[in-house]
Amino acid sequence: MTKGLFITGTDTEIGKTVVTAGIASVLRSQNIDTGVMKPIASGDRVDAVVLRHFAQINEDLNNINPVFFDQPLAPSIASHIDNRSIDWCEIYHCFERLKKKYDFLLVEGVGGIAVPLSSDQQVIQLILKFQLPLLIVARANLGTINHTVLTVAYARQYGIEPVGIILNSNKPIVDDPSFDSNSAEIQRLTGVKVLGNVPYNLKCQQTDGDKRFLGQHIQSHVDLSPIYELLEKQP
Repeated sequence: MTKGLFITGTDTEIGKTVVTAGIASVLRSQNIDTGVMKPIASGDRVDAVVLRHFAQINEDLNNINPVFFDQPLAPSIASHIDNRSIDWCEIYHCFERLKKKYDFLLVEGVGGIAVPLSSDQQVIQLILKFQLPLLIVARANLGTINHTVLTVAYARQYGIEPVGIILNSNKPIVDDPSFDSNSAEIQRLTGVKVLGNVPYNLKCQQTDGDKRFLGQHIQSHVDLSPIYELLEKQP
């Protein structure tokens, strides 16, 4: 199995990129040669640019993000509008290249694990193809329990046991009584460890922000021990 991690979300716009970039920054600060990948993107390539910035690597953007569609839609729909199909060979070629080049590879998915990539492929099939452990990023506010439990259940249908869940706030949370109890309830219902609850910080939303600050922010609020265990266990 590749030394790396696939990061998915329970929804779109919940902070997968912030969390992935933060983890990359932490690992890089500890002299772990960490690569990043965003196999498929739609709407823009900002996520791939952010990942490259915080991983502090000089990598061709086309290797990090080999497939891009103009419309901010599910790839199955965006590809139809752009009148071109996903180049799976190029995705797998870039993945193989990056996993050989770096000691640890962080792969950020598009949306959640059931997002359709084509007429017969979802993100979950990409995870299976890459054979990477799965980390789930979820919203921290009201409604996250349902989304997160469903995501875990769907992953398990395909034989994938998530290594952890990170709750993240990509905007200020005000007057939400569920905030303090969501972590424990999600862990109770899924049996998957909630590794942390990352609070909103405006500085972490900057696409070219302070690498050290984001890394410290993630490190302060997330238990990264399962990731270090992957580094030790994976060949």
